[in-house]
Amino acid sequence: MDQEIFTYVLLGALAIALLVAAFTDLKSRTIGNKLNIAIAAGAPLFWWASGMSLWPDVAIQIGIAAATFAVCCAFFAIRQMGGGDVKLLTALALWFPPTNFVGLILIMAMVGWVLTLAMGIWGVARSNVLGAKPIRDTFILVACTLIAANFASAVLGGPKLAVPGSVMEAISTSAAGPLAIAMIPIAILAVVTLVSIRIIRRHKHQPRVPYGLAISIAGLWIVGGVFLTSFSAPVAG
Repeated sequence: MDQEIFTYVLLGALAIALLVAAFTDLKSRTIGNKLNIAIAAGAPLFWWASGMSLWPDVAIQIGIAAATFAVCCAFFAIRQMGGGDVKLLTALALWFPPTNFVGLILIMAMVGWVLTLAMGIWGVARSNVLGAKPIRDTFILVACTLIAANFASAVLGGPKLAVPGSVMEAISTSAAGPLAIAMIPIAILAVVTLVSIRIIRRHKHQPRVPYGLAISIAGLWIVGGVFLTSFSAPVAG
């Protein structure tokens, strides 16, 4: 029982560290090495409190962290991630089992995508590029961002706009219905992404996305899910 309580204490400390990481990344676009080291150093305590065995549990966590670091270094090399982001995501890989970490990556990608579009709105609205149409493009980009946010919310289990029943019935009764249902969202997202990229490039704007914020939100989402699962189980029982 003491180990279980210690596990929750460690998860609470991780949540606080992620809040600090989000704040510092928003404020200065940096995530301190001391904070990342502290997060990584807390992982072995979490392994012990969770009763994880050295083989294969701990070995899997170290393997996930090593793979994450390698992939993130590639993104860092092409200037798509900052050094602090690489270290933070690698440190978090030590904490979460494969299923939860895949969820973290998905949430991070969704949040990062919406953040990129939101930052693009700010840059396009203030654009002074000759021949461009900032007002029109800002409205288009806002619409694209709302579509992206709705899709991200739907994927993550949050609120979403419902498709009219008559439309779904018409699609499902056709021979190519299932394929259309699968392809329509992909096509919409592809159009939204390509249009957004074209608008942002037209205004020669390069959004400086605080990606540490996306990572922190994803980590907090997973930690919150662990707490909700843990506390709802006794109530359900």
